Amino acid sequence: DTDDDVSVPALAARAKMAPAALYAHFPSIEVVFAELYLDRVVQLPLDIDPAASATSRVVEQLTALTLLMADEPRLARACTQALVSTDDDMVDDVRSRIAAEVTRRISTALGAGAWPEVLATLESVFWGALLQAQTGAMSYRQMARQLETMVSLIVPGD
Repeated sequence: DTDDDVSVPALAARAKMAPAALYAHFPSIEVVFAELYLDRVVQLPLDIDPAASATSRVVEQLTALTLLMADEPRLARACTQALVSTDDDMVDDVRSRIAAEVTRRISTALGAGAWPEVLATLESVFWGALLQAQTGAMSYRQMARQLETMVSLIVPGD
């Protein structure tokens, strides 16, 4: 269960709508949290410094994604529960859109000509790191620091 500040009534109050209206727009609470996470990901700036190394650019993007909800642990937990749920086809759709946005960010940071295998490896490393942070195995900030090391080992030629 989620905490009171991430409950349906609390979310509806923040959105200035009745809980029934919230459910009318979203088929489940899991979809609400998945869409909320997607919105946060899409709202992150995608400013790439072409003069920076590919490693630095990727680290910057993955750090921003990792720290997205670092200061909101209850909301992060609710979003994680929603994103790992397997009983809602609508969550599958949102999860696919989140994955596409993460891929776009890593690909843009890597730049043209990046090996597809490097992109796929970075995606796997990111999702594994995020899962560790979201399940409490380590803090988001610890994970961001570890991602920097991992990226430097994966991205060739920097």
